[in-house]
Amino acid sequence: MPRGNALIVDDSSTARIILARLLEKADLTSKGVGSAEEALSLVQHEHFDLIFLDHLLPGMNGFDALEKLKHRPESRDTPVFMYTSQNADRYVQDAKARGAAGVIGKQVEREQLIRMIDAILANGEDEPELAEPDVSPYQTVADQSYLRRLTGRLSTLEIAYEEANEDIRTLKQHMARVDARFQEELESQVSKVRRQWMLTTLVFVLVALFLGLQINSVSETVDGLNNQLRLVTQMIGGLMELVGGNGGNGGG
Repeated sequence: MPRGNALIVDDSSTARIILARLLEKADLTSKGVGSAEEALSLVQHEHFDLIFLDHLLPGMNGFDALEKLKHRPESRDTPVFMYTSQNADRYVQDAKARGAAGVIGKQVEREQLIRMIDAILANGEDEPELAEPDVSPYQTVADQSYLRRLTGRLSTLEIAYEEANEDIRTLKQHMARVDARFQEELESQVSKVRRQWMLTTLVFVLVALFLGLQINSVSETVDGLNNQLRLVTQMIGGLMELVGGNGGNGGG
């Protein structure tokens, strides 16, 4: 059973998918919307344990939406994280002043996000800033920032790869179902053609037999007429001989 339910507010469908995949790894269900207005309407009817809110949104921006969420009784106690590419210190301070639990970069590392979620769900308290990795004596702050961004991007690529792999697997399943339906339809059509061919052959044989019988019957009828004609000819010949013979006797 999922440990919680999260709301993702971002106008980028790709960003919503990537974060949803990360949350799925933390055993959370999620629902995504593309605007602050949709989010404010949704929280009136559905409970969420976490809200991830983008800053740049169509219509109402993230800070205005955050203030409204924190003034509503149904959402004021729900931890809200600004999920944005902006990570300047001033922005983080402004976000927390408006009630945000923190600011999460869109290139956040999966393990860091999962640890943060674990802490929030376990304690029911706002999670402090994501822990910064230790800087070695030979590593500058710029190097650290670069490596953090690189790690986040690698996590994003990993999620995108998993998403693409899942899409490919789904596509293969769909193609297999299409191929199965095609084979069934092909077999059905072949069976139908075979039945039609057999029926046509049967009709042809019956017609041939019928015509053969009719030809035999006509032949027999013609033979009978010929026999009758010969009999009539013979009878006429006999009568003519009889008449001729009588005429000869009378003349003597």
